[in-house]
Amino acid sequence: MKIQTVRGNINKNEIGITLSHEHLVIDLERVRKNKDSTFGYSDLIIKEIEKAKNLGVKTFVELTTNDMGRNVIELKKLSEKCNVNIIASTGFYLDEYHYDFINSKSKNFIADIFIKELTKGIDNTNIKAGIIGELATGSKIRNGEKKVLEAACIAQNELGCAVNTHCNLGTLANEQIKIFEENKVNPEKIILGHIDLSNDTEYMINILSKGYNIAFDTIGKINYLSDEKRLENLITLINKGYDKQILLSQDISRISYFTDKKYHGYTTIMKSFIPKLKENGVNEKIIENLLINNPGRILSF
Repeated sequence: MKIQTVRGNINKNEIGITLSHEHLVIDLERVRKNKDSTFGYSDLIIKEIEKAKNLGVKTFVELTTNDMGRNVIELKKLSEKCNVNIIASTGFYLDEYHYDFINSKSKNFIADIFIKELTKGIDNTNIKAGIIGELATGSKIRNGEKKVLEAACIAQNELGCAVNTHCNLGTLANEQIKIFEENKVNPEKIILGHIDLSNDTEYMINILSKGYNIAFDTIGKINYLSDEKRLENLITLINKGYDKQILLSQDISRISYFTDKKYHGYTTIMKSFIPKLKENGVNEKIIENLLINNPGRILSF
């Protein structure tokens, strides 16, 4: 069992505190038509990573997909410069970001891309992806998005790797699960993303009861949902015994989210959210599950 980082394989006991959904190198300008979501290797990003590292963060799961401006050369440079683990992804995002071939090629063709990038390397390098994701669905599942999910199922069944999804505002998890179930994918290796934004613990419990993992991965984005509400919902799930199926992150995808811009960057979880969990009686073992043990288990293959 191994976890594949941009600098090579590590064992799960080396993963340390892990942010399970972040962006360190990204370029969404061609769709968003602004440069707020365009950044990469620079003094700015190095400083932001160092601030998280100083709070104990050791590993970043970097979920910038093939069509979101992924650059694994820059990810490796950041990993070396900051001495942190970075896990790169393979995948395709929302329909509007997809390359034209997604509609014309088969799910097996797309699956072969995932398998190559997980086993041989990305963009003519020997840098391998360590996860498939973030595979996205919008307000409904469009044909290209469904095909990408089905391709991920093929690759997951062959390799046993982790798959991360983007559930738009926390929605359509059950529709994604239907695709995974039809393709007999191991739910223990699936992370359904942005589920915290649903603000619906019954919905979350239904997902968790089927063996899937969920991510509270927009922590700090209080324009969507208050962190107090996230905390309340998370504690409800912990009290139901689901702490071994939940991961935490912040999903920083804009320059305007960085501490340099007077926001919180990659620091919200360790600086404020974890202390609040402790204040509410959540013990260290459960916190280790959320930050270390769960990502270590899911990312090993």
